[in-house]
Amino acid sequence: MRGLQRWKNKVAMVTGASGGIGEALASALAEQGMRVVLVARRKDRLEALAKRLRDGGAEVEFIVCDVGIESQVIEAFASVAKKWGGVDVLINNAGTGMMSRLEAGQWTDWCDTLKINVASYALCVREVLPQMKLKAEAQIINLSSLYAHRDQVANFSFYQASKFAVRAMTNTLRAELAQPTTHIRVGMISPGMVATEFRGRATSGAFTYESYFEKFPPLLPSDIVDAALYMLSTPAHVQVQDILISPLGQAL
Repeated sequence: MRGLQRWKNKVAMVTGASGGIGEALASALAEQGMRVVLVARRKDRLEALAKRLRDGGAEVEFIVCDVGIESQVIEAFASVAKKWGGVDVLINNAGTGMMSRLEAGQWTDWCDTLKINVASYALCVREVLPQMKLKAEAQIINLSSLYAHRDQVANFSFYQASKFAVRAMTNTLRAELAQPTTHIRVGMISPGMVATEFRGRATSGAFTYESYFEKFPPLLPSDIVDAALYMLSTPAHVQVQDILISPLGQAL
């Protein structure tokens, strides 16, 4: 893809990189010649992914980190700054959520959803901005959801609320950085149903990976990768603000 060459040897950090969309994004950025920092909690998966990418010739580091714990996130960014001089591209991808009617929701699930889906994004942005301000060009991409642009999605009300918050925060960040000399671009990708393990976890096994295919073909992680690479490929003066992407046939 034209325009991606300028990111070669630059540093990308991907949160939630141990599976699904995050793993696909990290792999694609490594294929583009970027130095990639994998961030997630599952050490075994990070080790396996890092080995695969290194075997392919990529420069990769992984950091076992719970993005819901401030001290671990601060340490992660400090580590990248020391090794590679900071982050050029941040992809906030870590996410959680549970299917539940609001009246049956659990306090701990609500708190976890806000902590991972919203507060961790803000925390990563806070820590990366001082590094990005020293760069010639930088990009932040927040993963949201099609639910952030839809009303009345039953049974996922709190998850949906968290994604609305990501949308508001992303827009606010863009406004805060807006100035004639800015070099930090801010974008958001809002996918519909994607065939990953997330749906099975969020529904406590009520839906499986295969159940995505029952009514219509879902999005694949590679579709989200294409959207992210497009954002990165546009000229430095072009800021792609939002990409909404859904599988053909998904009503909401």
